[in-house]
Amino acid sequence: MKLGAEILYLSSADIDACGLSLAEVEAAVEAMFAAKAGGDAVMKPKTGLHAPGGALFLASPAITGTPAVAGIKWIGVAGNQARGLPHIAGLIMLNDGETGMPLAAMDAKWITAVRTAAITAVAARRLARADSAAIGFVACGVQARANLAALAPHFPLTHIRAYGRRRESAEAFAAEARDLGFEAEAVDDPRDAVENMDIVITSTPVAPRTEPFLDAAWLATGSFAGLVDLGVSWHPDTLPALDRVMTDDIAQSGSENVAYPKPFDGEVADLVTGTLTGRETPEERTALVFAGLGLADVAVGAAVYQRALERDVGRVLPL
Repeated sequence: MKLGAEILYLSSADIDACGLSLAEVEAAVEAMFAAKAGGDAVMKPKTGLHAPGGALFLASPAITGTPAVAGIKWIGVAGNQARGLPHIAGLIMLNDGETGMPLAAMDAKWITAVRTAAITAVAARRLARADSAAIGFVACGVQARANLAALAPHFPLTHIRAYGRRRESAEAFAAEARDLGFEAEAVDDPRDAVENMDIVITSTPVAPRTEPFLDAAWLATGSFAGLVDLGVSWHPDTLPALDRVMTDDIAQSGSENVAYPKPFDGEVADLVTGTLTGRETPEERTALVFAGLGLADVAVGAAVYQRALERDVGRVLPL
């Protein structure tokens, strides 16, 4: 590739062909948090634009890595079921941090899924009990699958409960989990996917926002909750009962108007660097409230780009 004259385009199939493992994704995300804590990775809160009567558009800019890579994730969110199109579609675009020249444009679907799950894993390794065996999922889509795959290598998970707005989605997820060797059941009441679970992952839709229907009092003593859905599925007045609540980025949390009504106890980057300790007692109820981190998209996108160059994957386009 000729810098300043060409750009690499990576389709969804190209990204699959790069073969980046979940462990490599998690390593890239953890390194990003360390860089963020040290001031070597920077980002701006997400910017949103709403087309009148149409889709919501979101832009997440960030710079990370050595050598530096700048990037932005650009996504559109719309109710596309009747059109047979995805609910969310997006691209990640990367630029060289020194010259400013464009490097790559790539599909954002896989990266969005795995970077989110990797953030859960990085936080859970520090906030969840090491002996966590039972995990509950509220919403059984892409993020449920990605989070299960990211968490399973780190915890002795054996039992899964799954709740979805549609019973068939919970049944399908539970069947997939059983095929992977877990004991898994679909439940009709969301409370059953929260109570007595060591880890709980909620990933209900955030656009349009889900009305709150979960109570943090249902969470077991010693549990960890990953609120992938910005916490919107939880009654906000119940969340202060939790002992420690972290987020991926405090500024972004304010921009997103996440559901947590108190100041956060800190960021994941503080846990990664040891500035803040992780779980302190077996009884603590801890949580991570996601805000959505453009830095993670850029960090994983940069790792995909480097692998694509190594494997000669993708299509080189002229500028």
